Amino acid sequence: MPNPKARRSLAILNLLGLYILLQVLWWGYLLISVTRDLASMRGSDDSGLRQALMIAGEGTVFLILLFIGFRTIRRTVRRELHLAGMQRTFLLAVTHELKTPVAAVKLMLETLNSREMSDEQRRKLVADALKETNRLEGLTGNILLATRLEQGQDQGELTSTDLSTMLLGETTRFANLYQSQRTVTHSIQPEVVVSGEPELLRAVCFNLVENAIKYTPPGGHVSVDLHLEGEEAVITVSDNGAGIPDEEKERIFTKFYRSGNEQVRRHKGTGLGLYIVASSLRLHHGRIEVSDNRPQGSTFTARLPLHDASSR
Repeated sequence: MPNPKARRSLAILNLLGLYILLQVLWWGYLLISVTRDLASMRGSDDSGLRQALMIAGEGTVFLILLFIGFRTIRRTVRRELHLAGMQRTFLLAVTHELKTPVAAVKLMLETLNSREMSDEQRRKLVADALKETNRLEGLTGNILLATRLEQGQDQGELTSTDLSTMLLGETTRFANLYQSQRTVTHSIQPEVVVSGEPELLRAVCFNLVENAIKYTPPGGHVSVDLHLEGEEAVITVSDNGAGIPDEEKERIFTKFYRSGNEQVRRHKGTGLGLYIVASSLRLHHGRIEVSDNRPQGSTFTARLPLHDASSR
């Protein structure tokens, strides 16, 4: 664990646990010795042996309980320290993520206001400004949604939602924003309707597409698919980015977690997008899976029950 305070806290906890264990063993040894000596003085070896065995048995039970309790406390402390470290990293990332688009948009507006330029230059600046405001909108929306999901708030009003139109809108928006850098294709079956909260379902579509585009290198390809399988709507988003190691495929859906892959860490992010996707799908009785996209990249598959099956 990189935080020095966290290492010191765990070291102190480990030393305390070792000290308690040694003291218990020492006092148990003394008690058994004293008990056997007293029994020998009274000439009752069988009684002393029984007392020694009783003390040893009770001491063993106590040691087992002490070990379980200490192990639980240590695991909790490690988890809390790890979470605290992830939260600090998250705050730094959020600060940078908020500052960068605001500064970029401010500079673009100042440029538009202070210079004469061609229509093509103006359109490019406006497109870049829209891209930055889109990032800012997504970031603030993710933070609010993550807070709401963490607090365990119930879903809002469930309505019949045209998932096809929603996913197509998010895919088209990102395709237009990144058309000069990445190729985005889609195959979206029309009129796929689910019952759910539109805000959460839109967050699922937004984060799946945005995540794939973010981690796809320039010149890469992202494909978005929506189709029906039985009583489920299935969204599949594939990219040809760096991919995700097998040992991290489960952890990427936890809050604040970002892959240890250096190619991934070079990209901006807060570790909330996939957490929101997984939590939102769970509230709608759905699920999310990730697999390798051969020969390179990742494929995310989200499954949602259709409106008749998902209504509460």
